[in-house]
Amino acid sequence: MPKADRILLQVRLSLADKQRIKSLAARYGFTLEKAVPEAFAAWSEKMRNQPHVPRRTRAGQPQPPAQPELGPLLSAASSAWFDYAIKLDWSKCPEVELLDDGENRLWLFCASDAPLKVVLQAVADGFPLTEISETFELELPRLAKVLEFAGAIQ
Repeated sequence: MPKADRILLQVRLSLADKQRIKSLAARYGFTLEKAVPEAFAAWSEKMRNQPHVPRRTRAGQPQPPAQPELGPLLSAASSAWFDYAIKLDWSKCPEVELLDDGENRLWLFCASDAPLKVVLQAVADGFPLTEISETFELELPRLAKVLEFAGAIQ
C-alpha cells in the first residue's frame, strides 16, 4: 500500500485474540499486516449487503456529556509545527509521562497507551481532534491541554 494511502488505526486486542488472528492469517498465507486490510474489506462487504439500520438512543439512558469547546488550531499545525512540538521539554507537561526502560524512551499521555509522537503527528496531518481522541481513547480536555502546551491551540 503506498504511504499516502495509509491511515492510522489503533486496535486493542487481548494476546489470545492477537494470536488467533495471527494463526488464522498464517493459515491462509497472509502476514498480520496483510490480513488486517483483508479482514476490513470482508467486513465492509458484509456490511454493504445488510440493510441500513439507523442508530437510536434508548429512552432513559444518559446522553454523553457535551464536548468541551476547543480553541482554533493554529494553521501552522503542520510538519514544521510537529518538528517544533516534538522537541519541547515534555517533562514540564503534566498530561504526559515518560516510559523509559533504559534503552528506549517513549512519551505517553497519562493513564493511556497513546504515544505522544503519534498523536502529535495525527494533529499535524490534519485529522479532526474528535477523531484523534476517539482513536486513542483520550479525553478531549487532556488532548486540548497537551496541544495548548505544544502551541497548537490559541
